[in-house]
Amino acid sequence: MAATTVRDRTRREIVQQAMALFQSNGYTATSLQDIATATGCSKATVLYHFNGKAAVLAAVLEPSHAGLVKLLAEVSPLPAAEAQRIAIKRFVELAVEFRGVISVLQDVLPTMDEMPEFTDLISRGIQLTVIMAGGPDDQLELGLTKFAVNGLLAECRHSGERTDAELQALCDTALQRLLRLPS
Repeated sequence: MAATTVRDRTRREIVQQAMALFQSNGYTATSLQDIATATGCSKATVLYHFNGKAAVLAAVLEPSHAGLVKLLAEVSPLPAAEAQRIAIKRFVELAVEFRGVISVLQDVLPTMDEMPEFTDLISRGIQLTVIMAGGPDDQLELGLTKFAVNGLLAECRHSGERTDAELQALCDTALQRLLRLPS
């Protein structure tokens, strides 16, 4: 195993502090200087590691993005009904696992499509929504899926109110019922 360098540790600390600040203050209200101060470094150090606040956010979201990529690779080759069922189950698991970033995501969603760092994440999110809807042809199912996903994400945003197991059971059941899947 390779030794962790000072650079790697600094980068990891910047990401951890940024995540905490984004969660508590919101993305918009958090500055690069805030991140630098929380990390115990200069703003120049943050900019050495990241080319701006959106790049810091991309690093914060990277583990959840990687989970989404893995999920899509798992379900894409499957028949539509099986892909839908597995995608819903795995999406709930991902939403619960990464529920700390939900509030951060919801803060930036209105402007996320203006940030090139998130083009792939947005595209994959749309792809997953279509799979969870059972395909692109039924606009009502697609709209219902978007509605259900937004409700699930809003519920995940309130991280302290339910245990992970309670939240997972609630969200899994709700999505299956809303999207007319047998439980």
